[in-house]
Amino acid sequence: MQVLIVGGSLNGLTTAALLAQQGVRCMVVERHPDTTVQYKFAGISPRSMEIYRGLGLEDEIRAQRTGDQKSGEIARAPNLSSSDVHFMGKPWADTAEFSPVTAATCDQDHLEPILRANAVRHGADVRFATELLDLEQDEHEVRARIRDLKSGASALVTADFAIACDGVTGKTRERIGIGRHGPGVLQHWMNLIFESDLQPFLQGKRITSCFVTDLNASIVPRADRWLLALQYSPEQGEKPEDFDQARTQELVRRAAGRADVKVQLFDARSWEVSAYIADRFASGRVFLLGDAAHSMPPTGGFGGNTGIHDAHNLAWKIALVTSGKAGMGLLGTYDAERRPVAEATLAQALARLSAWFRNLGERLPPPAKMRDDMDVIFGQRYLSGDAFEDARHPSASPGTRAPHVQVREGARVVPIHDLVGTSFVLLCASQPGEWSAAAREVTQRQGIPLRVATAESAEAYRLADGEAVLIRPDGIIFERISGRHSLLDVLHSCLKVVFPCASTGLRSFSAHTNSSSS
Repeated sequence: MQVLIVGGSLNGLTTAALLAQQGVRCMVVERHPDTTVQYKFAGISPRSMEIYRGLGLEDEIRAQRTGDQKSGEIARAPNLSSSDVHFMGKPWADTAEFSPVTAATCDQDHLEPILRANAVRHGADVRFATELLDLEQDEHEVRARIRDLKSGASALVTADFAIACDGVTGKTRERIGIGRHGPGVLQHWMNLIFESDLQPFLQGKRITSCFVTDLNASIVPRADRWLLALQYSPEQGEKPEDFDQARTQELVRRAAGRADVKVQLFDARSWEVSAYIADRFASGRVFLLGDAAHSMPPTGGFGGNTGIHDAHNLAWKIALVTSGKAGMGLLGTYDAERRPVAEATLAQALARLSAWFRNLGERLPPPAKMRDDMDVIFGQRYLSGDAFEDARHPSASPGTRAPHVQVREGARVVPIHDLVGTSFVLLCASQPGEWSAAAREVTQRQGIPLRVATAESAEAYRLADGEAVLIRPDGIIFERISGRHSLLDVLHSCLKVVFPCASTGLRSFSAHTNSSSS
């Protein structure tokens, strides 16, 4: 094995699936006995759905949406029986101009098993009920001691790299000496999952969720069990264990505005709204990803999606380095690219939190100017002064997401983002035969998968005759190439910038079982 992933939740399993798809041998260790029963993350952005589509999971994810989530509006009302209802529209805007896919609502308890099965199917070793005891590294490898919580047996594992996906309260970040900054814990919340005879309608309209102002809480319908999420106050003596069957029944009935509602508590769990950014997203051979790298308020739905994008950025780079096709310098671009985007995305989440909860006052920094959601989702820009561009007018410049267009590859016409994922794409305006000949030779010399496609319309990329753009496996534009002469030299030099063909000196991942229970 080449990569140890610490944490088997949303982002850890996404990372494992992306690495395994590209032939990287990885192990996931997760201390919980199984995937989550909590809904947690639910709103998969269209950009994230592009990534899951690349894993072949789009249809399966959409099939797992509950009936109440396939359609419906977001609402705001004093309670579910009130006539004073403000409908706020669909949870996701139409994104047909940006992407070949739409957003999806798939609760995390449904999504994680899909990701787990996909990772295992492609060769990942996923171990639940397994905790990380210790982690250290040197210039050659990462060494970790893990323990099976069922048998008590411990094992020493060595890997080329480790990725910390163990969340905002995980210990890996501290173990490798990376600090963090930000406003910290802002609110304390409880998630109460309950069975009920409530119906997911207000004034005859199906709802996706409703913010209930009588409780300052959100109530979310599901096909089987509903969710009530509300704040509690530890400073006033409230504790998570206070939210038992009787308390849950009282709160749900207040949210419903009716005393005759059937309520049966299924699971109660506390969580914190916090805002942190790690000072670095990497130290040596260990990388931080998802909530281990950045914790965001749920306003805007950016947090979990940002972690999915982290994984997409890092996986192809590790795949090329572990296969010996790229030098270690490629991995240094992960922190340089993802941390500024995460900082800017956190600022957008905080700006939305300020607008919703004005009582936070001095606990928040001055709010950033709110950007359009589409800019945050599709307009991310690497290595630039502004982390977002206008997604409705993409620049098609290096470091930005390749604009959505239909392209021709051979005899078929497909969306450009259906071609990336495990290979580079050379998108040209004309002369695909000449570009293809050069690409084949580059692939033979470098061993880098490189596909050639022709834009059905060159307008979005501003491609003149004889020009092309080189798109990375994560759908980001790497370089614009001009001129039809010496195509091989141009392509080779572009790739050589990123792929110095340096010997990585990587060592194989091994595990040695220790029969002791310590």
